[in-house]
Amino acid sequence: MQPFDKVQPIVLLVDKTDPAMHRDAVAAAAVASVRAYMATGDSEAWENWLYGRFTKTVRRANPSTFDRLAAHAPSGPVAVGEARAIAFQPVTYEQMPKNLAKLQVSGTQLPDGEPAPWPERAPVIVLNADLEMSTGKASAQAAHALLSWYLALEPAGRQAWQEAGAPAGVRFTPGEQFAALAARPGAGPLIVDAGMTEIAPDTATAFVASASFSTAAGSHA
Repeated sequence: MQPFDKVQPIVLLVDKTDPAMHRDAVAAAAVASVRAYMATGDSEAWENWLYGRFTKTVRRANPSTFDRLAAHAPSGPVAVGEARAIAFQPVTYEQMPKNLAKLQVSGTQLPDGEPAPWPERAPVIVLNADLEMSTGKASAQAAHALLSWYLALEPAGRQAWQEAGAPAGVRFTPGEQFAALAARPGAGPLIVDAGMTEIAPDTATAFVASASFSTAAGSHA
């Protein structure tokens, strides 16, 4: 990745004494990514990035640091169960504020306990369980999938999802079942990773399963 390429910063709250659950954190990060776009989509910051690689950087913050950063997040923190996440507009690594740039990327693996229940109408982000992605990596892929799904919605569908509280659930599915579900009608755009971290290039990682919000005929990937 070139230093002038844009990346969307996403920050997860990682409380070592009382950690949130893995799947809740992935869902919170994905929703935070989309909500940042919803709040600032008319900004020039999204140009080029939005129809490029959707590159994201998921970092961790302790509770006090997270609270300070959350005060400046475009749409505030997203909560799913005990998990908390915030996201910002895309920036280049050179332009990234120091208080974000200094946060660690490593150490974002959270325990995979039972996730919080999600609303019945929530779009469900399906991730490839065979890849054994860390919480940070899975969060980036889920965010990519949910934003791609959101961009494919008709305006009425976007509005309905927002009015429902912008919910999302997360499910990890073994590879063969993952591929079969991804091919079903109504599934969101299939995310194929560039292979910059953790997994091999051109690996299918995530998609949004069919949800009760209408989508446009086209899709963004």
